Amino acid sequence: MEKLKNLFMKDWFFVAITALICAGIMGSVHMYMVYNTGYMNVIAGGQLLKTGDYATAAGFGGGFLIARILEGPLVGILDIGGSLMMGVGAGVAGIIYQMNLGWMIENFAMSLILGAVVGAVIGLVVMGIRTFVPKGVQAGGSDIMMGVGHQLSSWLGPLFLIAALGASIPIGICGAIGGAAAYKMDKNIVGGIILGMFIAAFFWPIAPAA
Repeated sequence: MEKLKNLFMKDWFFVAITALICAGIMGSVHMYMVYNTGYMNVIAGGQLLKTGDYATAAGFGGGFLIARILEGPLVGILDIGGSLMMGVGAGVAGIIYQMNLGWMIENFAMSLILGAVVGAVIGLVVMGIRTFVPKGVQAGGSDIMMGVGHQLSSWLGPLFLIAALGASIPIGICGAIGGAAAYKMDKNIVGGIILGMFIAAFFWPIAPAA
């Protein structure tokens, strides 16, 4: 376990994780644009892309991305929702479509490669900014946060589980397992629930609403 913890504290491993996350996010954009399902972001971002309002999507998502990238090295947390899911899933995707390169997203394999490259760049930028943090500022490690990253998550966990069970029994069960595992490892409960739901949704997908 100690070796695993040391691995997670490596700068290159942080870059690898951001690359994998962004590959998944851009793959979800592909799924949404081609099959109308699977979007890993607030639906407003997807609707902006669907309606062709790429400039708004780029500006809206890009603002989140820039703010959180600057914030991440200082507070030691890179928020998946604001910086990556919104910033990449709406902002970067909007820029790609605005440049008439939408085929890169609409090809699944290419979308994964594109997302991985974008994620690696984000990880490198975060690590680069950390080198300019003034001495005496305690930035901590560059963790990645999913869901609510403070004590409020302990109260929101049951609400997430109820929503998961309302969507699908297997997804709710896997969400509960993920939350229990996160609690056992003294990690964010909501993040564990969400990860459990993501894994379950791969095996028990939810049909899109008509």
